[in-house]
Amino acid sequence: MSSPDKPEADDAVGVGVETTEIDVETTEIDVETTGADLDPGLGARPANPAQRVTAWCRARPVAVLAVALLLVSAIAAGSVYWWLYRPDRLTDAAAQQQVVAAAKVGTEALLSYSPENLDNDLATAKSHLTEPFLGQYTDFTDKTVVPAARDRGVKTEANVAEAAVSTIRPGRAEVLVFVNQVTTSTSRPTPALATSSVLVTLVHTDGRWLISEFAPI
Repeated sequence: MSSPDKPEADDAVGVGVETTEIDVETTEIDVETTGADLDPGLGARPANPAQRVTAWCRARPVAVLAVALLLVSAIAAGSVYWWLYRPDRLTDAAAQQQVVAAAKVGTEALLSYSPENLDNDLATAKSHLTEPFLGQYTDFTDKTVVPAARDRGVKTEANVAEAAVSTIRPGRAEVLVFVNQVTTSTSRPTPALATSSVLVTLVHTDGRWLISEFAPI
């Protein structure tokens, strides 16, 4: 009595298996199609490098945008350093101390000399100077200082009593210097003291502050 119903159950199972196989094939076709959409270069990669770059950019706009943002950030950081941070570093407290120290040492060097060590004294003084004052100092020492030291034994020793920055900006500064200078000579061996104030202009050259102007006031 039950045998006639059994074939019908088998037929139903068979139809279900066939239907499942059709669905699997359809799914595999969809996966292949999706893969082709994600990577248009599969199976047909452009031989031209420029075409490869174009395809990469079209397929990855987010990556291109990220690179562009990084470049913009780098340029912005460089601009901040050059226009804001760098000028501050060239005029901050440390830079002012360097300017004052350079003005002191340079002033004492160019106002101090002795007949016994004249050539070295003048060479040392010139190492702290730059144009246009270097040329002026050279002309003055050749015409005045050298004859006075060698013929009359003139000797001077300068000491900076006080110095302060008057103005400073990147690459240029002015320092007000107060100097005490003692002078002796063969005709006047008793030391003569003179005080003076000088406005020293310095420029930043090759990592050093050099005197470019020297104006008594």
